[in-house]
Amino acid sequence: MQKQSLEFYSNINPLVGLSSKTLRLYSALEVFRGKSESQDKPEWFRTPNRDELLGKVGLTETDISTGITELLDANLLKIQDRNRDEWYCLQ
Repeated sequence: MQKQSLEFYSNINPLVGLSSKTLRLYSALEVFRGKSESQDKPEWFRTPNRDELLGKVGLTETDISTGITELLDANLLKIQDRNRDEWYCLQ
């Protein structure tokens, strides 16, 4: 059987290859999605006190920043600025 590369599997499932902290961030953002969603676009949500709340699950500001970058690079997250608020959409 031929071995496949990490890139091959990440094309099938973009969560493959992400760091454990980024996976934890992705899961935590899933919780925010149900609590602060947009009225006109329910797939978009805000994360009030994001850094404080994510800090409670053991993520530092650096972990959050790095994780968001990884999620954006993997096309698993979109961010919009609306009225000085960041809105997120998980893919």
